[in-house]
Amino acid sequence: MERVQVLTWIKRGGAIFFAALLMLLITFSLFTKSHLDSFKSDLKSGSSLEAVNRSAKVLSNDVNIIFTVLDLPIIKQVLGIAGVDFTQIRDEIGAVIEAAPNLAGINAPKKYLIVFQNSAEARGTGGIMGAYAIVDFNNGNLKVIRTGSNEPLYGLSLEKIPIDVPAEFLKLYGQNPAIIQNSNLSPHFPYGAEIWLALWQKKYNENLDGVIAVDPTALSYILRATGPLKMDSGIEISDKNVVAETLKDAYKRYESDNHARKQYLVEIMNVASAKLQTGEYSKLKLAKAIRDGILENRILFYSTDKGVQSQISKVRLGGAMQLSPNNEYRAVIQNIDAGKLDYYLDRDIKISSKTCGVNRQSEVRVKVTNSLASAAGLPAYVLTRSDKDKPKDLIPGSHRFKLFIYGPTNSKLVSVWRENKSANLGGAATERGRPVYVADVDLAPGGSEELLANFKGGEGRITFVKQPLVRDATLTIKDNC
Repeated sequence: MERVQVLTWIKRGGAIFFAALLMLLITFSLFTKSHLDSFKSDLKSGSSLEAVNRSAKVLSNDVNIIFTVLDLPIIKQVLGIAGVDFTQIRDEIGAVIEAAPNLAGINAPKKYLIVFQNSAEARGTGGIMGAYAIVDFNNGNLKVIRTGSNEPLYGLSLEKIPIDVPAEFLKLYGQNPAIIQNSNLSPHFPYGAEIWLALWQKKYNENLDGVIAVDPTALSYILRATGPLKMDSGIEISDKNVVAETLKDAYKRYESDNHARKQYLVEIMNVASAKLQTGEYSKLKLAKAIRDGILENRILFYSTDKGVQSQISKVRLGGAMQLSPNNEYRAVIQNIDAGKLDYYLDRDIKISSKTCGVNRQSEVRVKVTNSLASAAGLPAYVLTRSDKDKPKDLIPGSHRFKLFIYGPTNSKLVSVWRENKSANLGGAATERGRPVYVADVDLAPGGSEELLANFKGGEGRITFVKQPLVRDATLTIKDNC
């Protein structure tokens, strides 16, 4: 139903049914509130792990019942109109509640690495590691221990990836992920998180308990709740300008001092953390911000605790590429020229089913566009071309990257095509049971190219997982099966 139809339905008699459901929900919510208060009290009071786990189980059951009601179509539509539909992250909420006693440091303090991904230089999980924070959870109490930039970790030049990875990973990425700049090449978040933790341990001899990854766009959603941030310099950072400020403007402002630019990003993280810890903001707006960040794969989490990770890896928050049968597709950008031009990269993805049944085939078309009109005025750091085999007649503002088009688990790549006939067609690879078409793309300012991959196989409806970059990808799915 459209919005007008929903409102008309409510006015005509559907209102009685809706009101009854609403009263039932409110009544049950009163019981849930007491369970939530009990759970929060147990977290903060130093109760035993067993007691907190019991509270978490009770609260989880309550939440499941509430979401069962909220999942009713008419309720979902009304919630959607009001902008408070959280049913899309039902699984994430359930997983976090059940894992909360461990995550919050009930049995022992937990330390997590928060990574601020720079999506102007694309990597599989979003962007290259930028600023970071180390936070401590002890009996539900959060404390920021320290913050910093990625500079100290750049000194780690390992010859071998510091974790065990499958042969297909090495065939696809080589030993490139052994350094911090390339540690998260894979879109499978646990790989990048484990490498970050291993590199941290080698640098600081400190074992951390997990990783939380966010990006400037996720921060912009959070600033909708907290309001703007005031920097010592007098600059105001808000939800409207934080993405441009951190991923574009700062490169120009600190053109001659990259260290100062990185410290500026650390300052933004510090001020944002301090504001969050005050609690002086709309809790509903913050919940919506976190919801939107999770839905767009801009907030990711990994835990070294096997039990917790087993739960988290099953939901979107874990950022895992599942091994189970699916009909899921991805188009992943890997920056290979070390510039920051992914800020200007547009992606248009079209997926359509070509045949159904036993010989099911689907086609993925990806059009990539360098929307930068001119390189005039951009800092050299942004325009960097440190890739090998650069063309001699290089046009300033040209951007080179690899495009990875992933098919479903256990499917087969049957054919590929690219618009640029003078470029190498590319090749095929496999990652976590999924066939991948890999092509090297180089786009001048204003340039674009379309690439295509056909896959045989896939189970269920067609789905697509967006890589969280600066500019949102447009997506069209035509599933005729």
